[in-house]
Amino acid sequence: MTDPVSHYRLEFPEYLAGYEFETEAKGYLPGVRISTEEATFELTVHDPMRLTQDIAAELTVSGYATFSNLLVVPKVTRDEVARAVRDLAKAGFRGLRPDVQAR
Repeated sequence: MTDPVSHYRLEFPEYLAGYEFETEAKGYLPGVRISTEEATFELTVHDPMRLTQDIAAELTVSGYATFSNLLVVPKVTRDEVARAVRDLAKAGFRGLRPDVQAR
């Protein structure tokens, strides 16, 4: 089992300020970042309905779908994302791929 991460920083994209309602309605939020002492992760957040639509679109275009660092939450809100990230931290961010670009 991966050790829990007690200290991390959760950052939302700057453009989100003032557009929370629209983001929740769209069910999609790219560019959420989690930083720890060891790594940085960039997430794309979807709600289940939007994810289903995006998968269907990808299958139509290319015949397959891949998503890295995908976080699915019931609603795309700051509170739901923060809750999910707290749970991910308890699991040591297991399953997420660190950002390979320099921080």
